[in-house]
Amino acid sequence: MKRTREFWSRHVEAWRKSGLSQREYCRRHKLLKGTLGYWSSTLGRENRAGSDLVEVGRTVVEAKPTAPSRPIEVVVEGRYLIRLWPGTDRDHLHEVLSVLEARG
Repeated sequence: MKRTREFWSRHVEAWRKSGLSQREYCRRHKLLKGTLGYWSSTLGRENRAGSDLVEVGRTVVEAKPTAPSRPIEVVVEGRYLIRLWPGTDRDHLHEVLSVLEARG
């Protein structure tokens, strides 16, 4: 019987949530540990590759007639670069950070 990407996606997710080792999860579900490991790695790479950008909404920042300014750049865990321009809405920044933490 050919097992589909959907089949393995469900098992990889269930294994990650189970708290069991791959060996024990596979024993209980009569799966091959190497195959679960392969799909875990493959699906993980695909998720990371497709998750570089996250839409969290927009904030309108009105330009002020002052001298040109530069943003503050914040690097989060070496994975994300956030540029904060003067006037960035505090609630919007909190929303962005919450989304990034949830993806962690």
